[in-house]
Parts: sequence; structure tokens; C-alpha cells
Amino acid sequence: MSDDRPAVAACAASAARTDLRVAGALVLSLAGFGAVLGLIWAWWSGPQQRAYVIAPGQLYPFDEVETMAGADGRYFVLVGVTGLLAGAVAYWGRRRDRGPLMAVALGVGGLAGAALTWWVGYLSGGGTYDGAAKTIIKQLPLSLHMHGLLLVEPAFALLVYGLSTAFAVSDDLGRPDPQRERRLVGRVRYPEYGGGDGDAAGAPQQGNFAPQ
Repeated sequence: MSDDRPAVAACAASAARTDLRVAGALVLSLAGFGAVLGLIWAWWSGPQQRAYVIAPGQLYPFDEVETMAGADGRYFVLVGVTGLLAGAVAYWGRRRDRGPLMAVALGVGGLAGAALTWWVGYLSGGGTYDGAAKTIIKQLPLSLHMHGLLLVEPAFALLVYGLSTAFAVSDDLGRPDPQRERRLVGRVRYPEYGGGDGDAAGAPQQGNFAPQ
């Protein structure tokens, strides 16, 4: 029997490189999509609250609770939906790429995307914190007040991916196994031995009996 370990090792190395490329592409995709979401967040949130300038660097915002809840709520919806979709696409999109590296990419990419949504929304939303004393700033910059919402996108993505993995029928998540496939290549099935692996009754061996 020939030693197929070098071929198996080469297949495993190729699969690892593919996993790294796919994981990197997923991180970049989530980050880029997060930047786009920042523009959507700024447009959806509209003008932010006004503020009275007590002194340079000291502001008294108007309608702070309503505006804060509205901006944070819209941010939650955008990154939450993105996380759910990312987890589903990562698991069901390409079966051969499932695995722990994909989960790491979802966590890193989700966090990067959520941070870029906040940053791009802040930069594109307009507004300023600067103003002369005893004047009113008509619009403050768009900001995320509940910083814990940055974890929503990666958490939702990993939740969907983890649940899909937990309820997977196959232990290998449906990924191809080069070593197993090479063992099966060339396997001969003999009808006289049933299934060919000796665990079922085969057809009668008429050739073993003397002619009647």
C-alpha cells in the first residue's frame, strides 16, 4: 500500500489557505458594509439635538433623551440585522468553509463593521460641539451613547452561527475530508459480499456447489 500521507498533508494545507482567504474576505466585507451602514445611520437619524453653550466645552443639550434613544435604537436595528444575516450567510453560504476560523472572522469582522458604522455615521452626520458662550448650537454630531451596542453585531452573528453548528446533522459540518475521501477511492464493492464491507449477507455462491 502506498503512503498517501504527503498528499493528505498537501490537501490539508491547501484547505487551510483557503479558509484563511475566506475568513479574511469575510472580515473585509463586514468592515466595508459597516462603513456603508454608517451613511445609512446618519441619513436615517436625521438632525441631532441642539445644545446651549454655557461656556467653551460646557454644553446643555436639548431633548437629549429622545434623540439619544432614537439614534441608538436605529443603530441597534442596523447592526443587529447585519449580524443575523452575516451569521446565516457564513454558515449556509459555503459548506466547505465552515469551522472555527469562520467563527473568529465573524467576531472580528462584526466588531470592525460595528465600529465603522459608528465612526462613519459620526463623520457624515454633520453637527459640531464648538460654539460661543451663551449661544445655541443648532445640531450636535451624531453619536452612539450606549457603547455596549458595538457588541451587538458580532454577538448576533456568532449566535446564529453557533446555533446552526450545534444542530448540524454531521459532526464534520459537511466539510470535505481529503483523508477520508482518499481512503474511499478505489474501494471495490463485491456483490457476493453484500455491501462489500462484510456486515451483510451476500448473494448465494452458486459456484461453490457441485453441479446437480
